[in-house]
Amino acid sequence: MLKVDIKDPAGVEALFAGTEPDFVIHAAAERRPDIVDTNPSLARALNVTATETIAQACATHGAFMLYISTDYVFDGSNPPYYPDSPTHPLNEYGSLKLEGERRVASILDEGERAYPAAPRAAILRIPLLYGPVETLGECSVTELASLLAKRAPCAVEHWARRYPLHVDDVAAAIMAIIDAAAARPDGLSARRSHAGASSRAGLPIFLLSGPVAYTKYEMLMAMARVLGIDASFAKPDASPPRGAPRPKDCRMDTSLIEALGYKPRVGFETGIGGALAPFSPG
Repeated sequence: MLKVDIKDPAGVEALFAGTEPDFVIHAAAERRPDIVDTNPSLARALNVTATETIAQACATHGAFMLYISTDYVFDGSNPPYYPDSPTHPLNEYGSLKLEGERRVASILDEGERAYPAAPRAAILRIPLLYGPVETLGECSVTELASLLAKRAPCAVEHWARRYPLHVDDVAAAIMAIIDAAAARPDGLSARRSHAGASSRAGLPIFLLSGPVAYTKYEMLMAMARVLGIDASFAKPDASPPRGAPRPKDCRMDTSLIEALGYKPRVGFETGIGGALAPFSPG
């Protein structure tokens, strides 16, 4: 395993020079909206400046870049969203990720204009993720399970509709994009006229959402069913969450990624049951 500080341009360039990658998946980011607000300079360094550094290295070394973005580029007021839907982030995290998208396009879309059949990058906007964790607090989904362990009366947000997706399904979507890009030079360009694709010039943008909507309260109730726990101590709270503003409903249309053969395979209760199994008493 090779490690590099993505905030260090010289280190990134040395890594690329030593490995000459064909494909780069850029998934590193400060993804916690409240932490972004607390430390905006570090968040910008990770979410924007480092993204630009990696995109430049991809351009220099001829690597295809897949930039992992977020559904928080939308304001959640008018779902479902498509690749060409207007963006309007409500919080700084969404704004920084959108700026990262634009930095990638400004660097790597140059190659697409020179070689129209072969885009050198793509963007994948993803929803709330969950999967195996080392600690429950590692993920905002599994973190909810700590409430089940405490069994103390609590109010749980029942306002925003989220579309949680298992990390294995995200991995499958990433592979579908990479396989399409590797199959032939126009593997992604050919998909851009598909229903839901952006009609404007620019990089291909793919959208992912879990197939079922849950509020945090509904996720907690699903966890309780899986674990066989009476969660009547938890009550739904219809108020918006505190902290950085969150969109209410960012359901995204997945037609474009499905055109590459992707289908979600992990249902929420099955997936969350597996993720919580190591923490389940007995």
